[in-house]
Amino acid sequence: MNDAEKYRKEGLELEQQKKYEEAFLKYEEAAKMEDTPSMIYIARMYLSGKFRAVESSNLAELLIQGGPIFPWSLRNEKRPDYKSALKWLMKAAELGSGLACETVGNMLCNGVGCNVDIERGISYFEKAVANGHNSARKYTYLYRPDGKVLTDEEYEICLTEFFKTVESSRATDVEDDKAYELYATLKSGTRKQLARLGHVLIAAQNVQRKGYELFEYSTAPSGIPLLPVVSKRGSWRTFLRFNLDAWVEKHPLVAVTSDILRVQDRKQVSRMLTDMHHAKIVGTATYKSPKFGWLGEEKEAVLLRLGNDASLSSEALREVVDSFALIDEEYQGDSVAFMVENGEKEYSFEVAGITGEKGEKVEVLWRYTIGGDDRVRNYFEPELISLNLE
Repeated sequence: MNDAEKYRKEGLELEQQKKYEEAFLKYEEAAKMEDTPSMIYIARMYLSGKFRAVESSNLAELLIQGGPIFPWSLRNEKRPDYKSALKWLMKAAELGSGLACETVGNMLCNGVGCNVDIERGISYFEKAVANGHNSARKYTYLYRPDGKVLTDEEYEICLTEFFKTVESSRATDVEDDKAYELYATLKSGTRKQLARLGHVLIAAQNVQRKGYELFEYSTAPSGIPLLPVVSKRGSWRTFLRFNLDAWVEKHPLVAVTSDILRVQDRKQVSRMLTDMHHAKIVGTATYKSPKFGWLGEEKEAVLLRLGNDASLSSEALREVVDSFALIDEEYQGDSVAFMVENGEKEYSFEVAGITGEKGEKVEVLWRYTIGGDDRVRNYFEPELISLNLE
């Protein structure tokens, strides 16, 4: 055992005893001998938040907002020292540590301890691979679109292939680089195509398919997620925006359900689902999906047909726009339908897409809960029990 290994071992023993400052000194001695594992251990201590945490205040934020600053508005909190961690990881990366290169790449691409720098981050992923750390290859695909331009039909084929590849990897527990390569192509899609990608990702993530967790959905330049359903909370009401570009169908069918919604009671449904714009109640359905909040597995839902001619009067539309401080993109255009739901203090709400030639497929797309238990099973394939169209 050389001196660097000796110091590192002693540092690990001290760290396990929570003697962080003493451990740091041991690691630092090893790091002087260009021991990259010790540099990574120092970074790990900084990232844990248990070692030399940084105290930050919201004073600057309050000053920018203007107005009086009251003592009860001030808030201090401690957080990990990301900058110091990044500094040590970069030292290890420059000495050829593949693991350090990968971590630095992710910190740069996500702006952790630094400003976001995608190209520089990708260069670290490439360096990690060059140093034999092949797991970094997937991040190159995740953060950089490949620039391929596909027709909508070609995009759907690519999306299907991506779905099959991720599911195969999930079933066999063997990671497949092909999924990440396909994702790089999908990330180059048009806004409409990215909405389709968002549909697949959010439906998979909502039933806790962990194979999809690394793949992030895109947002519009305005910051609005390109997903089938997005929401905005206001007072005791929630605005739900449906992005019709996310569906293959011209007039998609969605099921909305809540633990306080009784589908047999038309008056109660009308009180809860108000201000529907380009959406119309067309029936009811019963389906099974993961437990969520106050909702059990079996859900009784109201069916909405999206994208039809039903629209609010200009006066009613303006009232919704003002109430939720909406921007044009959130409620205007041929690809937008929306509704407002009126909930209570503690309740759970879920939206599912009903797709397939005979409406046999259920995809959970959006959930919201106040109170209750928001944990779901690791995996659960939603199942349609009954569909009743009026």
